[in-house]
Amino acid sequence: MKKISEDLKIKLLPWLAALAMFMQMLDGSVLNTALPSIALSFRENPLQMQAAVISYLISVAVCLPIAGWISDKFGIKKTFMFAIAAFTAGSLCCALSNSLFTLSLSRILQGMGGAFLVPVGRLAVLRVYPREKYVNVLSFIVLPALIGPLIGPMVGGFLVEYASWHWIFLINVPIGILCCAATKYIMPQMPSYASGEKFDLKGFFLFDFALVLLFAGSSSAKIIPGLSNGFFMLAAAVFVIFYFIYAKGRRNALFNLDMFKIRSFSVGIAGNLVIRLVGGSLPFLAPLFFQTALGFSPSKAGMTLLPMGITAMFAKTFAARIILKLGYKKFLILNTVILSVFIFLISFINGETPYFAIIALFSFIGMLNSLQYTAINALALIDVPDKLMSGANNMLAVSLQISMSLGVALAAYLLLKTADFEFISSKQNALGAAFSLTYVVISLLSVSGAALFVLVPKNAGNAVFKEEI
Repeated sequence: MKKISEDLKIKLLPWLAALAMFMQMLDGSVLNTALPSIALSFRENPLQMQAAVISYLISVAVCLPIAGWISDKFGIKKTFMFAIAAFTAGSLCCALSNSLFTLSLSRILQGMGGAFLVPVGRLAVLRVYPREKYVNVLSFIVLPALIGPLIGPMVGGFLVEYASWHWIFLINVPIGILCCAATKYIMPQMPSYASGEKFDLKGFFLFDFALVLLFAGSSSAKIIPGLSNGFFMLAAAVFVIFYFIYAKGRRNALFNLDMFKIRSFSVGIAGNLVIRLVGGSLPFLAPLFFQTALGFSPSKAGMTLLPMGITAMFAKTFAARIILKLGYKKFLILNTVILSVFIFLISFINGETPYFAIIALFSFIGMLNSLQYTAINALALIDVPDKLMSGANNMLAVSLQISMSLGVALAAYLLLKTADFEFISSKQNALGAAFSLTYVVISLLSVSGAALFVLVPKNAGNAVFKEEI
């Protein structure tokens, strides 16, 4: 085979990163549409199937902190190959599962690979592209990857309705093989930023134990009889404090705390936690809402979410221009408020709502969410120096998984609790009313993010983009 030049490898690298993201994004969006059918197969309550989603997200969040160190230690290319192999093997195990428990275990294996896929692929791109290209190249990476969520609900709906839910996982196998082959020939050699320091094992366990306690506290199920969710949340906060005390001034800390001295990064991470929490709840709620409250078939539910993916993909074509024109601060505040209003409007949807109105509403939400994600990702990384980039990129990925996991947990908790309210239970369409109230709470949470973005520095990214603006 003819050797690929280094210049061509650099040009093709964003496509490779996007392909890996496509595989991961496709998996998540397909699963959400298939949850009611999987619940029927496993004889489980469809409103309590969040374990299949959260187990994956927890696995990703727990493994993510080590992704940066492994990439620096063993090389980005080897780490990326491992991630693809683990994710593909986990997908095959998911397809062979025969209970919610075995599916959740398989999703944990899948998550071990997924923990490395997106951050390592993004890190590879950040290593070879100049800083002034970050907004454009990050938008490009997400653009092809949005094809996953775009076709995922539709593919999932048709596979479930006309084949079986097992195929939603089996489709990852050929994509994984393609990614492995592409990585071998496309990913260029990159300089190592390994510090030579010993891995911070104590910090890793402190941080991950805090994450496990956090997810235990956010679970709707009782983990240990006699211990409340509040106990786990408080314990998680204590371990976070322990970690910050331990890591302060430590040269080989799992996460270098110097990155939090960069205001744009700190606000970007905090904002990302709120925004992604909201964003994580929506893909989980929508397919359940369509199928259980509105009576849509799996294929119709998937088709209803198709325009949402199209508008999200379209938004990436002008995201960089509008963000740079308005500035990060103005854009994030305005976009967050508008997005919150559209999420609130979902609470008015019922069986009599015109179908075109439902499609239009979710289409606008898809576009606004897409713009929000692009802005918040770029804001968090735009002013971070090269020596801190690996850890900052990793922290961004960890915060994303934490907030998405909490988003699913929050959505499931709100649904179960609101359905038990007396004034909800007495309604003719109690399930629909429970979804409506849940969307109201989610919209209020979303608008609270606008307050965080008031803290965004007015000059965020100006040093990088002063020649373009």
